[in-house]
This record gives sequence, structure tokens and C-alpha cells, in this order.
Amino acid sequence: MTIFQSVFSGIWQSGRQLSTGVEKQGELMAFPIIRKWWGLIIFAAFALAGIGTAFSFPHSVQANDRPDRPRVVFINPGATGEVFWSLVSQTMRAAAEQLDIDLVIETSERDRELMKRLALSTIQSFDKPDVLIIVNEEQAGTALLEAANADGVKVLMLLNDVVGETRQRLGEPGGRLGNWIGSLVAENRAVGRRLARALGAFAESRGLTAERRKDKSRMRPIVAVYGDMITPSAIERNGGLHDVVSNGEYGLVIEHELTADWDEEKARMLMDRVLGYYARSGSRRPVGVWAANEEMAMGAIRAMRANGMEPGVDVGIVGVNWAPEVFDAVEGGSMLVSEGGQFFAGAWAMVLLRDYFDGGGIAGKTKRVQIEMSPIFADNIAVFKKTVGHIILRGAFEEIEYARFLVGPDGDASDYDFGLDALMDAASSRLRTPD
Repeated sequence: MTIFQSVFSGIWQSGRQLSTGVEKQGELMAFPIIRKWWGLIIFAAFALAGIGTAFSFPHSVQANDRPDRPRVVFINPGATGEVFWSLVSQTMRAAAEQLDIDLVIETSERDRELMKRLALSTIQSFDKPDVLIIVNEEQAGTALLEAANADGVKVLMLLNDVVGETRQRLGEPGGRLGNWIGSLVAENRAVGRRLARALGAFAESRGLTAERRKDKSRMRPIVAVYGDMITPSAIERNGGLHDVVSNGEYGLVIEHELTADWDEEKARMLMDRVLGYYARSGSRRPVGVWAANEEMAMGAIRAMRANGMEPGVDVGIVGVNWAPEVFDAVEGGSMLVSEGGQFFAGAWAMVLLRDYFDGGGIAGKTKRVQIEMSPIFADNIAVFKKTVGHIILRGAFEEIEYARFLVGPDGDASDYDFGLDALMDAASSRLRTPD
């Protein structure tokens, strides 16, 4: 986009907002100069934009210098330095570079209002992207999805999809909202169940139980540490835990439910209070901690050790994300299981869009793709660390060959394989052997 085109975009947006605001108040007649000259202003802006193009003024920093190279904007809902969302962006950049996609990433710093402003600015800009990627973080993405559809901007929903009554109202991608081209989500409910069962199996293998006060029967008390209660992926993940407990599997009972906002230090403080309660009441401490992400799981591990409990021996701890700092914890046994792979959604989004631009994948009938998450635990951690883990630890995501995951113009969304085995094969194809 030229300098003059940028000027036109600013004039257009400011004028539209001014005229819209005035019309809403029924006071347009109070601004006769705007009404009289608005057409001339628009004509002059178009003329200047044309002159700028003719004289080849320098492009803006985010401009797409190759007209055949699709331009994609991602509104990252996380904060700068936040492990999970930083990894999503890193994998997305690596895949975009390999797959010839012009990528712009805007970070909203865990500020829902800033996330909305960044998305709306992109939607309403003169230089619209070929596809906008948004996340339905804290259920804030629905209005953005509808705004993009109305403004003719194609949208891919990432990780947090439209759910519940809203999904019933909006329907499926490509339906009522024709510019909603697809969704890429993770199997969060199944992950929540697998983590709960891992805790149950651990407690059963070690004979860890507690006595119920009412009827003296045996149970297995656990603490649930949630990230939040409103984000769609969190709701699904939490729901998987409750499925297992409601079914009475392994005798698991949730004695305490904590919400730590995905933060390690907050999880440590809350868990410390819970353990203090157990100590004061004289009852048996929990046999397990179910954490919705690994930063909170690491906080729980710190609290356990500070209160004289040994994770992996006295208590089982499980988490989600494959965060680099947990590899040693899994290998050493202080964390039983880490479920993850979903931060590669950044890369898989680029794979989907490359196929979409080429006429395959979500361009076909199926427009929702689910990422298969996978566990790392004692039996596979050594192999994992030598392949995918080695790349994650170094942030060397460019070493993965992302073209191997394309399904091509004749492929369907159901053909994608984003599982751990396929990822390890792709990592091994470019991997530099560690010393």
C-alpha cells in the first residue's frame, strides 16, 4: 500500500466514523461543510492514491510486495513473553516463511479490549488481508467474526471456536457467515479426560486413598487448577475432568477447585493455602493435582515441595502444553504427563491456509479441523526430547518441514495428520543431531 493509499485509508475511516456518529445523533445538518464537501474529499483521496501508485512511493512496513503471495494477519490474544502464545506465534512464523505466506502478527497483551481494537482496525482498514486469524478468547471473538463477515474479510478461527448457543445461532463455517472459512481446534475434552485418568491410575498403582468422614469409605481426593471458566478451550478441558469424576472412575473426588488465571505464581499461592488447610484439618492431603496448563502445574509442584510432599511419589501432577520447562520434570517423574502439541496450531493454520489458497483442505466441504494432542510421559520422553523437544527447546521451528503436512488442491480437511508421530517424522527430516 502506498503512502497516499494509507492517507486515503485514514481519511476514509475518520470520515466514516464522523459521519456515522453525527447521523446517529441526528445532527448532520449542524455540519454543512462536511455534507457539502465530503464527495470532493473522497475524490481527492482516490486521486492522490492513484498518483502515489503511479510514482511508486515506498511501501509500508507491513505491505505485501508480491501480489501473488497471500497476506494473513493473526491477532494473538496472549501477552508478550507468555510461553504458550509465544510458541503459537513462533510456529506460525516458521511455517508461513516456508509456505510463502506474508504474515503479520499483532499481540493484544491479554487485553480483551485491545484484542477487539486490533481486529477491528484490520477489518476496517483499506489494505485488508486475504485472511484474518482470530481466537475466541473469553468469548470475545464472536462479534469480531460477524464484523469481519459484514466487511468482506475472510476469517479462520484458531483454537477457541464458537460454542454453545452462539454456535447454534451462527451455524457452521461457510454457512450463514460466508466469510468464515474454517476453524482449527484442539481435542480439549478428550485431553481433560486422559489427564484425569492418568491421575487415577497413578493413585491406584501407589495405593493412595483417603477416608470419607461420612461413611468411612475410601476415595481419592484431587485438586483441580483451572485457567479460567469462560474460554471455550478451557471449558472443554475442564469438562473432560468432570466427565471422569462424574463417572466415578478410580474413585476420584474433586475436593478443591482453584482458578489461577494460567499463572504459575498464582497457582503456587493458591495451592499453598489448600495444603495449609489440609494440615490444619488433619485430613489426608490430595493424591493428585489436575492443572489446565503447565505453568500452573509447575506452581503446584513448588507448593508441594515447600509443604513436604514429593511430586511423583506422594502426589501425582499432570498438565497441558509441552512447555519447555516441563521436559525435565516429566523425565524426572515429578510430572506424570504433559499433554500438548496444540501450540503447533500456529503452523497448522498456515498449512490449512496454504491449501485453502491452492484450492484444497478447508476450501472443500469440511471446514472444521481438530488437532490431535498427544501425551509425553516416562515411556516416550527420551525419544521426544531428541526430536520435537530438541526443536522446541531451541525455538528452531524452521527445522520442521511443513510442506509434508499439506494435503494439496485435491485433498480434504479430513486428510490432515497433525499427530505426534507425523510431527516427529517431520522434525527428524531436518533435525541437526544434538551433541
